[in-house]
Amino acid sequence: MNPCTKNNFREGEIILKALMLKSPGELVMCDAPVPEPGENELLIRTKAATICTSDLIDIKENPFGIELPVIIGHEGAGVVVKAGARAEGFSPGDRVAAHPVMHCGKCASCARGLYHLCDDMEHLGLNRGGTFAEYFVIRADRARLKPESLPFEVSALMEPVCVCLEALDRANVAEGSNVLIIGDGPFGIIISRLAAARKPACVVMLGRHEYRLGKASEGGAVVAVNEKKCGSVIEEVMAAAGGCGFDSCVVCAADAGAVETGVAALRSRGTLCLFSGIGGRTPVDLFKVHVKELTIAGSCNDTGYLDEALRLLADKTLDIGGVITHRFPFERWEDAFWQARDGKQNGLKVCVDF
Repeated sequence: MNPCTKNNFREGEIILKALMLKSPGELVMCDAPVPEPGENELLIRTKAATICTSDLIDIKENPFGIELPVIIGHEGAGVVVKAGARAEGFSPGDRVAAHPVMHCGKCASCARGLYHLCDDMEHLGLNRGGTFAEYFVIRADRARLKPESLPFEVSALMEPVCVCLEALDRANVAEGSNVLIIGDGPFGIIISRLAAARKPACVVMLGRHEYRLGKASEGGAVVAVNEKKCGSVIEEVMAAAGGCGFDSCVVCAADAGAVETGVAALRSRGTLCLFSGIGGRTPVDLFKVHVKELTIAGSCNDTGYLDEALRLLADKTLDIGGVITHRFPFERWEDAFWQARDGKQNGLKVCVDF
């Protein structure tokens, strides 16, 4: 059933407004039935949903081969409207943040404890209705009560913070280490702030947008380097680390050249973490990997940092919520997506308010 076709609705069915991806490049506002939560699920009245870079990629080219049409979006927070009979710990009226990844608990990956890499996962905005709708359904174990002091729009960042924490752990970021972050998008900024909280010797961000680099370096905990203004990128970032190289590098840019830069900038036994998905074949100087005994690690989804993420979001000294630079009401969704896609010179994270 195509949920955009009004004729498919049953008489008396309650209707919601949602953003439906019908085909690559074709995102539309349409009507859909309000979903019914299962026994262990929650029906959430959406209050805020933030736009992820992956949403923009899905809209443009659908690289994961999502079966369309689908209601997109996976970063959201709202109010519980209905709780299933086995959705313990939640009641109507509760204010919650949602994590979009729902593992099966039965596959080979889950049996190995790799729930975030589940072979049969359900995911909001991919094979389950997403958060860019007036209502969405989430499994109760993937929701958390948000702190009263935390606004809905900041609570919607729970999952982004979770995956950023995963990236830091995969990159072996530790106290006293030198950390290089390549990419000045919203995730790069979040990772830089979380990295600085681990008390490294230095955190350096390499990017291309003056506004975003300025946001990264607010407070002085992060040194920003604009590659467009560098004679030699490697010399500039190495100088920022005192000339001795980096223990950890997190690649937050879907750019094959970033991998080359990271490998060159790492010192012996350093770790390169691939946070952004880089398509196609990426040249890697394996001789440098060999002689410096480097580790290259992927980072996709997270191993369950929901509670820690909310705690860090509530930490005003980190100001992670500050990455939200623009907010739009749901009816102005087209402006919101334009800002997220084309507003890199004056913005970071974009939130849609319901």
